[in-house]
Amino acid sequence: MPTEILVQRYRDALVVGTHNLMHGLRLRRLIRHYQHLRDAVGLDVLCLQENRCALRGGHGDAVARALGPRYVHLADPQNPDVGIVYDRERFRCREHTVFALPRLSRHSWFERRYSDPRPRDRHAQVAVLETPDGGAHTIANFHLSTAGGNGHRYEQMRALAEGIVRRGVAERTVACGDTNAFHWRRRAQPAILDALLSPLAAIGVRAVGDTGPTHHFARQNEPRLTHQLAVMLGKLGLDLPLRYDVVCTNLPVARGGQARTPDSDHDLVWAALAA
Repeated sequence: MPTEILVQRYRDALVVGTHNLMHGLRLRRLIRHYQHLRDAVGLDVLCLQENRCALRGGHGDAVARALGPRYVHLADPQNPDVGIVYDRERFRCREHTVFALPRLSRHSWFERRYSDPRPRDRHAQVAVLETPDGGAHTIANFHLSTAGGNGHRYEQMRALAEGIVRRGVAERTVACGDTNAFHWRRRAQPAILDALLSPLAAIGVRAVGDTGPTHHFARQNEPRLTHQLAVMLGKLGLDLPLRYDVVCTNLPVARGGQARTPDSDHDLVWAALAA
């Protein structure tokens, strides 16, 4: 289908994307994918994870600048690890909050070597974006813990769902992010992901479509030795690609998709939703 037809088809939809930046180590290359999505399909809201601060502001600030003057970055300066970039010609931010998700008390021996020496806070971000006609969209952005197992991640997801409920589940609600829904057996992982997302499904916010794997250990090209080992194993053809990244909503879905982004260990996932 020609690009101009895609743009026309989805111009009246709400196009939402979600992406883990891998700490923005190759941000300039990743930005090209966001620009392509904007031009080919449209882009109204982009939820970012591992959104770190840089010399000229957060990575989300750089993304917003690259997308153009219509875009603005929304994040908590004290906890910028999750950020939302949105089209301010289409939306006005009416409400914005960031809150901590349940935190582990300690890391295991393996987790201290693979992840962080000590547990760190993970946050969820909820914004109410209002259209000129007074319509409102609740956008939730999350990044669940790498450490602690799926039981811990379930508790974090339940806290996210409770946070959305406290603010009132809007008729137009979208929750995006990185679930880190790991399992050693690929065939078992979809059931693990469904169980992890069940607190959102219980409030009518369900995952869009059935994308392919979105996380690739072999692309974790970060300085930590364990990450470099994963890259080496990937070059030998050993990887465990899994579906981590999701767009969940209670809106009708026109189309969902993903874009391969080799400069992050996560692919870009997006959905065109009835606005």
